[in-house]
Amino acid sequence: MASTTSIPTETTERCDYGKVKVGSVYSRHSFGKIIEKSHDQVTIENSNGSKWTISAGIIELEFSFADQYDSEEQLSRTALIELMTTRARTAMTIQFNKKPDPKLIAKELEAGKGSATAKSWNDKVKALLEGEERVMIGYHVNSFDEHRRLRFQESDKGQRLVDPRTLTWIIVDRVKYTVSK
Repeated sequence: MASTTSIPTETTERCDYGKVKVGSVYSRHSFGKIIEKSHDQVTIENSNGSKWTISAGIIELEFSFADQYDSEEQLSRTALIELMTTRARTAMTIQFNKKPDPKLIAKELEAGKGSATAKSWNDKVKALLEGEERVMIGYHVNSFDEHRRLRFQESDKGQRLVDPRTLTWIIVDRVKYTVSK
C-alpha cells in the first residue's frame, strides 16, 4: 500500500461543524492519492491520513488528476504563468527549468569546444544556460517568496520553490498547456 505521510497536510478548518445542518450545501477540497484500485471502486487516502472507498463513478464525476489530459494547447509564457497562478488549490503537473549551476557551466565550458561545430557549441551553451528540466506534481495556494518564486506543494516531497518564468508546460483540468515557441 502506498503511503501519503508526505503529502502536504491541510491544517486550517474550513467550516464550523456546529453550524452544519441538514440541507446545508457544501463543496469539498482535498489532496491525496489512490492507494488501491479494483474494477469499480478505489480506496483513497487524503493528506491528513483519512482513508475511504468510493465508486469509479464518483471518481469520474468529481475528481481531477494532476497527470491526465485529453488535449494540448500552446500559450505564451505570460498566459501560461497567469493560467497556473489562477488555478490555486488545483492538482497539476508542471515542468520548469531549474536555475543553472554556475559551477557545472564552468566545468562544461572548461572541457573546451574541441571539434564542435559552431551550431553544436551554441546549442550546448544554450542548454547549459537553460538549466535542468524538472517535473513536479502537486498544487499551490498562490503564495510567493521574496523573490517571486511560487511555493509549490509537491506530492511526497513537501514545499518547493518554482520561478514561474521558467515554466515550459503544465497539465491542469485535463489540458496540457505548453509555452509556444
